[in-house]
Amino acid sequence: MIKILKQLSSKDLAVIYLQLGRLENSGIPIQQALLMLIKTGGEVGKRLKKMLLYIQHGHSLCQAGTKAGLFVGLDIALVDAAESGGTTAEVFRQMAQFYEEKARQYQRIKSGLILPGMVFLLAIFIQPFPDLFLGKITLISYLFTTVGFIIQLAIVIFIFLQLPNWIRYGFLQPWVSVWDKIEIKMPYFGYWGVRQSLRDFMRLLGLMVQAGVPILDALPKVYEVVENSVLRKELQQISLYLEEGESFAESCSQVEGMNTVAIQLISIGEHAGSLDQMMLHYAKLESEDIALHHKMLADWIPRVVYSIICIWMIYGILSAGPPMSKIPEF
Repeated sequence: MIKILKQLSSKDLAVIYLQLGRLENSGIPIQQALLMLIKTGGEVGKRLKKMLLYIQHGHSLCQAGTKAGLFVGLDIALVDAAESGGTTAEVFRQMAQFYEEKARQYQRIKSGLILPGMVFLLAIFIQPFPDLFLGKITLISYLFTTVGFIIQLAIVIFIFLQLPNWIRYGFLQPWVSVWDKIEIKMPYFGYWGVRQSLRDFMRLLGLMVQAGVPILDALPKVYEVVENSVLRKELQQISLYLEEGESFAESCSQVEGMNTVAIQLISIGEHAGSLDQMMLHYAKLESEDIALHHKMLADWIPRVVYSIICIWMIYGILSAGPPMSKIPEF
């Protein structure tokens, strides 16, 4: 039975890719570089040690990193393409920037949620306390209302966060086609999800073309990286249009959701003989826009959560009725 390793944190991945890129630029052989990085210790050190052992047994950099649980998802395809084209240092630099920004966004959201989270927990315990004090409810009822609610809420949040992974990779995989349709049509988030997938598609394709792989040979490999089946089927039409004699820019223009800026840059690249550079340039521009969007989202999520908590507290106070006791009748 194959043991599935949990992905390392964005912070750890950012440090690893940054160090690998620097050591690669310095001309240090990968085995020597890994020996230096193994001193990191902890789970990161264990996986780097496994990666080194796989390389010593004849595996490629990408294969070793994948087997050791260091490279996952899109990273595997990016490292594989970079290794084929001899551009690993540049790819490691890009990946370090991506994970560094991701770690920064996570920390920003986490820090922003501390205060509203504390207020929310206090509100849960404070709201039913008057009833406990007046003897209207028992201690058991009070604990069920407070601690029980927190446990239920934690379970709901956990399921919500894990649901995409369960559907795409876990026991709910039979529902993946339905999930893909929902995901791509989801208001607001679906739009940004498509943009990010197209960015990753163009970046990987640009790296493979830069490595000397013919575009018709590179496309089938790049399609596999697109997780959403609806978007993947749409992108697969590009190969059919190319085989019919259309240019790459014309083929991309017929893909629903393709950015007009991407099509313009691709067209310029085709005419100038620098298609790979233009695809990578587009991926860079998209990465900057997506990073700005994520930053804005990270700033607003705590505010929205705080507003929801305030509305919930006000509703609880108003629904409790007037605080005065009832006047006895004579």
